[in-house]
Amino acid sequence: MEETKAMDQTKNMLSGNATKQIFVFTLPIMAGFFLQQLYNTVDGIIVGQFIGEAELASIGTCAPLTILFIALALGLSTGSGIIVAQYFGAGKDEELKISVSTSFIMLAAIGLVLSLVGGMISQPLLKYVLAVPEAQLPDASRYFSIYCYGLVFQFVYNFVAAVLRALGDSKATLYFLLVSSVLNIILDYVFIVPCGFGVPGAAVATIISQAVSALVSILYMSRRYAYLKPQKGRTVFSKEKCILALKLGIPTTLQQAVVSCGHIAIQRLVNSFGVEFMSGFTAASRVESYLVIPALGFNTGVSTFSGQNIGAGNIKRTIEGLHKSVFMAAASSILLSMVAFFGATALVGFFGVEGDALSMGITYLHLVAPLFVIFGIYQCYVGLLQGSGDVMFTAFCTLSSLALRCILSYALVAFTDWGYRSICYAMPVGWCYVFLLCIWRYRRGKWKEKAVV
Repeated sequence: MEETKAMDQTKNMLSGNATKQIFVFTLPIMAGFFLQQLYNTVDGIIVGQFIGEAELASIGTCAPLTILFIALALGLSTGSGIIVAQYFGAGKDEELKISVSTSFIMLAAIGLVLSLVGGMISQPLLKYVLAVPEAQLPDASRYFSIYCYGLVFQFVYNFVAAVLRALGDSKATLYFLLVSSVLNIILDYVFIVPCGFGVPGAAVATIISQAVSALVSILYMSRRYAYLKPQKGRTVFSKEKCILALKLGIPTTLQQAVVSCGHIAIQRLVNSFGVEFMSGFTAASRVESYLVIPALGFNTGVSTFSGQNIGAGNIKRTIEGLHKSVFMAAASSILLSMVAFFGATALVGFFGVEGDALSMGITYLHLVAPLFVIFGIYQCYVGLLQGSGDVMFTAFCTLSSLALRCILSYALVAFTDWGYRSICYAMPVGWCYVFLLCIWRYRRGKWKEKAVV
């Protein structure tokens, strides 16, 4: 009886106004992404303003590797989220509980292993994979090695967040991130300015904040959704559910991981232009990370909406949600692109860069920002395909798009005199390519046959 009541209180997207439900569900997710970006932004602003451009470049050059580990956490969590959303939509409560406990054990174990391994091999990764210049290597190595030891907290938090979103609870994750972001801002300033810990201080602040976020999220889920707890005599870990979670999560994980490797390849190219461009690119990339927030928010919203409704067998409502989301994503992306384009000088300047570095950062935003609407639209289609379980195709889209971007960037640098602008020109080409692929897949209708329940 108590379980049924708890399940009834869980918000879902199976009925009602699709536009309103997706919008209300997505807003906290966007706010959460915004707070997550504050982690990196505050690090960058405080380091750039109170330490220097060289140290900012040291932190910025670690970004592709930090994104790689985050991608692993997000990818595996996505597989678990798809299962939870579809079991929830289908009303299979017992299968839902087993999937949640199984995924938690799996992701916590993977996160712990990567924390230990990442911390031990951080310097070789920076030196030989990213080709970080010798001048930036000491600070970059100290920052990244400390950062790695907190990876287990990222895996735990992303798992809980994926489960809550799959159940339709997007506000809770916002509250967790709000607490950790405020704490991160305070600790960043304290460790770097009064304490004088330098670049390592920024990494320690991030780890503490992530640990708090993971702890609070676990406590919330265990109390608010007590019916998800495994009970005595019931299965806690299912090999079958673990394999299913990996089957759905690994394609997305590989997709995210290869995307991060592509970012590493791009970062190597960026590093070849010198510390000024490294600083300018870091600052502009931080601004760019805010531009993708609406797109990523609607991607998650459409994925959850699609997962629940496909689990319930309601294809018509799934399509309706996609169309509504495309309109909202396009409108919001256009608005933010205009802000970034016309406010590029002030936005890049926040990071304490000037001269050539400032000029390069402004150029990057001017070339990329106008085309973010394409990114926003295709992320909605990716969300529907992921929610349906069509993860192999979305992985192919992203990987082939990234390969195109990397090849084009290096080719333009080698065979034209465009220099660092080559990186800017290659990005929207990749977006347009994957946009067309997703439209084609959606119209063929194969995603309707990919449900896991």
